Order: sequence, then structure tokens, then C-alpha cells
Amino acid sequence: MEQPKLFVFAGPNGAGKSTLSAIMLPFGTPIFDGDKELALLRQQFPGLDSGNLYEAVNGHIFSSWKEEVQAKRIDCAFETNFRTTDVMNTVNEFKEKGYEALLIYFGLDNIAASIERVKLRVEMGGHNVSLENITANYNEGLKNLENHFREFDNVLLVRSFTEDNKRGLKFLPYLKIEQGQIKEQAQQMPEWANKLVQSIEAKQAQILAEKQQQAQQQEQSLIQKKDRAPGEDLDEGYNRGPSLGR
Repeated sequence: MEQPKLFVFAGPNGAGKSTLSAIMLPFGTPIFDGDKELALLRQQFPGLDSGNLYEAVNGHIFSSWKEEVQAKRIDCAFETNFRTTDVMNTVNEFKEKGYEALLIYFGLDNIAASIERVKLRVEMGGHNVSLENITANYNEGLKNLENHFREFDNVLLVRSFTEDNKRGLKFLPYLKIEQGQIKEQAQQMPEWANKLVQSIEAKQAQILAEKQQQAQQQEQSLIQKKDRAPGEDLDEGYNRGPSLGR
């Protein structure tokens, strides 16, 4: 049986996760969108506190969704701003169930771009996000991306954009990572993506240095063995038996 896949669509507010995830996956793939679930609950229970609604979405509603897709062993996806490491708890849960974990991170050049995207979304009837949360989601999302990208089987960093005088979002890949190694890289990348490249290159340099050091130690050990006189490698404390009495 083919290994099922978990797609994690991450990125700051307004980066295009909801819009682009639907066109990047085969039709009918289950996608858990916490914002949409929250909006539905607000319609059903307008008098309830937002905090309680958030707990419901991130609690039993998300848990029920996970149990359902895992039981069917089907490809699935969820969206996140990657603000907390709770995301990795879910990723590891799916990996323990035999899923391949793939991260698609939609990046924006700066916080101002995220603020502007949210503003445009509100003007078109979408949901709003406070400035405080936009800022935290942007900064913490990038931090968790750098700290945890190696825990995914594959990672794709993309840029979402709109063409002049045209509606709708499009995307271009910045960086493709497989098993922690860079496979494809754009010639020009933003600062936030370059930081990830630098992290990967630093790790690769560290691994190479460790391998070279290990090889040098093995070579030195062989040279020392060749230079020894016959019998020199015998243990000086070798037990030759008890002395004979007179």
C-alpha cells in the first residue's frame, strides 16, 4: 500500500494558504482549515466567547478530524501559521501512523506585506486579524520553520503573488528540500529564505568536517599500526604463567 501523505500548509496571515492549498492538492483531499471551522462555530454560537470557540476548534474538532483521516489512511492536509510547536506534535503523530510529512511554507517578505494582505482580505469580506497576532504569527512562524524543517520528509518554500491588473493568487517555488538536503533553489530569494539556506549549508559543512576528522583519525591509526615493531602491540601485562619454584 502506498504511504499516505500529510501536507502542512504554513505561513503568515494573508500569504495565500487557503487559496493555494486547494489548487495544489488533488480534488477532494481533506484540508483542515481552523479559520473556517472557527467562522462556522461563530455563526452557530454567536453568543459564545471566542476563547471557548478557539479551544473547541483546536481541541475535539481537530482531534476528530485527525482520527477520521488516519483511520482511512488517506492523504490529507491542514493549515497553520506555525506560531507554536504544537504543530510538530500533530506532525509526529501522523508520522507515527506511517504518514510522510510534507511542509509547504508560503512566505511574505515582511510583516507589512502580511498586514496589507489581511487588509485586502477584509475589504473583500474575509476575516480580520489583530496587528499583534499578525506580528507574532509572522515572527514565530519563521522561527519554528528554521527550528523544525528537518523533521519533515520534504519542504517547499514558495512565494505567492498577484499579477498586475489580475485577480487571484499564483505561486512560485523558492526552495525545495528533500531529507534535509537542498534539491532546487531559485537564483534570487528573500532574506527569510536565505536564512534557511545558510542553516542547511552550515549543517552540511559540519557533517563534512566531522567525516573528514573521522577519516584522518582512522588513517593516523593505520599508520601507527604499520610503524610498530613485531610483537609491540602485545599487552605488556600478558600473563606468562606462574614462576617456577627452585
